[in-house]
Amino acid sequence: MNPIQTYLIKAAKPFKTFQCMIKSAELNLEVSHSSTHVNQAFHSASVGKLFTAVLIFKALEEGRCTLESKIDSMLEAKLLDKLFIFQGVDYRTEVTLKHLLSHTSGVNDYFESKTIDGSSFIDEVLKQPHHFYTPQELIHFTQTKQKAISAPDQKFHYSDTGYILLGLICESLYNTPLNTLIQEKIAIPCGLSDTYLCFYDDRFNAQHLAPLWMNKVEVSQFTSLSCDFSGGGLHTTASDLTKFLHALIDETLISKTSLDRMTRFDHKFRNGLYYGLGCMMMQPKDFFFLLKGLPPMIGHLGVTGVHAWIEPQSKTSIVMNVGNNKDMGKSFQVLITILQMMKSLEKKTQKNPS
Repeated sequence: MNPIQTYLIKAAKPFKTFQCMIKSAELNLEVSHSSTHVNQAFHSASVGKLFTAVLIFKALEEGRCTLESKIDSMLEAKLLDKLFIFQGVDYRTEVTLKHLLSHTSGVNDYFESKTIDGSSFIDEVLKQPHHFYTPQELIHFTQTKQKAISAPDQKFHYSDTGYILLGLICESLYNTPLNTLIQEKIAIPCGLSDTYLCFYDDRFNAQHLAPLWMNKVEVSQFTSLSCDFSGGGLHTTASDLTKFLHALIDETLISKTSLDRMTRFDHKFRNGLYYGLGCMMMQPKDFFFLLKGLPPMIGHLGVTGVHAWIEPQSKTSIVMNVGNNKDMGKSFQVLITILQMMKSLEKKTQKNPS
């Protein structure tokens, strides 16, 4: 058995659920492991933002918009009410698609940021498991319970609210429901058979999802899990996300010019994590200096320990899900170990080519 395969079996044991797929064209390697059944579906969390960003770039390539297009020309005025008022000035007419993609619009974040009254959106999700959230309701939370962070282009602030707006903009640009756009413009071209928008696709069945834990509560069967939409609410698999990542860098989905724009990482998200336009970069050496030999990877991260990363030059991808926001740290430990093992395998291959 491949040593990486052996490690995945061991690594899965501490987690409540575990799905992982590793693929490397350079090493002619593809290994996977699931703690449940093969091709186990799971909730994408914020990895779904990559799909939303791709849709925006496809619209850009089709001439439907530009990165500098003002969002007030694409959305109803009531959706933008109170979202962009900072220090008494309403900046709604200045906010562009680029601002939303890069989390620099100044809009707050309904999912994790503080509120005026001290309430927590996550607490609401856990207390009302049977509640279905519409995109408009998610935006309304920020409109009524939060204040803008800054004027546009002044500060990076990760915002799920901004990505809900982007999903609605996609629907407006194409006059088509978001799930249909995901299918027609991403899933079908990439051959993704198990990826679609939760609660909006006829195939969606929550019972097919892997366990999902938020703040020690198992939420995979909650209707309130509808709180993501275009911020990351996809039903997907490790296999499908692997296909998506490779299609992204192979220019199956968007052009090299668009990908280059998406992957200009001008903003620091966390130590070792940087943000472009709907895409993250993970830089292992910034986690710890002894990891400087490991390559930076691009992709996205989800709050429940969903990882979707690819190294464009070697076409090495790692997709992983641990389904628990409390296990994020452990998931990174596994990720780094996998990268170290692959680095070692690469050196052996170069030393002893077949």
